[in-house]
Amino acid sequence: MYAQQFSRDEPPQRLSAQRWPRSLDGPVHAQDFVLGGGRSKCAMTLPTRQDINVHDSLDERSACEHFLGKTLQEAEALLRENSLYYQEDLMFMGASAFRFYVQAAITYIQSEAATGDSAIVSCFASILEHRLEYEAEELRPVADRLAAICGYVIEHYSRFDLTPEIYCDIRPRFQKLQQTFLRQRANEEAG
Repeated sequence: MYAQQFSRDEPPQRLSAQRWPRSLDGPVHAQDFVLGGGRSKCAMTLPTRQDINVHDSLDERSACEHFLGKTLQEAEALLRENSLYYQEDLMFMGASAFRFYVQAAITYIQSEAATGDSAIVSCFASILEHRLEYEAEELRPVADRLAAICGYVIEHYSRFDLTPEIYCDIRPRFQKLQQTFLRQRANEEAG
């Protein structure tokens, strides 16, 4: 299996579009991956320990324990297993690691497995809001993907079974997020 080529103790492996796992040929494409602040259309690296654990906080250490050395397919499997538990790691891991692993969350949210998973959608809004508040510039390279997933959640809102008494209506939050990411994209294109 492709994922078995990686070890947590080995340096990050270069991945090319030609070696991309077939299971990721769906909504996630190699040209969508961004690391180190730039778009990489032909190659990318798995995030390193330093990419995930930038400030050596307890939250970042936890994210390392769960995500270090994981491919997107493996990261998505974690979210399928227990999205409420693993989503928190996305909030606190380093920016370049987030830009990589958010792709797994997007794929999961768009999958049938996320039907009825109100927790991931509610938490995902909080993750994006947090990241925008503290490191908006770091999200610019993936603004297109983030705007698209916000639109997807709005369009498919009913499939996540968000009980209004518990979550209120979080569509306005996703609408605001989507508009922010679309502005980021427009500013990047203009600049």
